[in-house]
Amino acid sequence: DQVRETSNFSDMLGKAVNSVKDVQQQAGALQTAYDMGDPNVDITRVMIAAQKSSVSFEALTQVRNRVVRAYEDIMNMPI
Repeated sequence: DQVRETSNFSDMLGKAVNSVKDVQQQAGALQTAYDMGDPNVDITRVMIAAQKSSVSFEALTQVRNRVVRAYEDIMNMPI
């Protein structure tokens, strides 16, 4: 039962990557709508979406860097 309740690391990482991808796509869609002159999209929404996209991508990059560093540390351990 407990195994089903907890998700493994790869699932969590996959969800994080998909979440970042979704945020980036939303920011891109808002940017495109603004560029096309959509009156329902103002520059404030576009800038906030762009910042959210940037911050989420930076956070994902930091997670990746830490995972790689941990892997390298494990691989360099003497047996």
